Amino acid sequence: MNKIIGFMFLSAMIYMVIPALTSEAGMRCTTDFFGKTRCTDYESGLDVTQDQDFFGDDVYRDNNTGQTWKCRTDFFGDYVCD
Repeated sequence: MNKIIGFMFLSAMIYMVIPALTSEAGMRCTTDFFGKTRCTDYESGLDVTQDQDFFGDDVYRDNNTGQTWKCRTDFFGDYVCD
């Protein structure tokens, strides 16, 4: 059950973080010199950081809870997160 809820939360985060070129009311995304993107939603309090690790995997971190997810494209071309 926790994995399902985590996956749903991660899907929502990806939906909000990936299209960083578009802006929604209350959402602010910034990218620093190292390519780390941080998005904050002032209405819901969501604060997410997206970065890449040494292997090229996307790493998402919820700055409120400290929970992290690693996502990558597998052999079949699916984007999987754990």
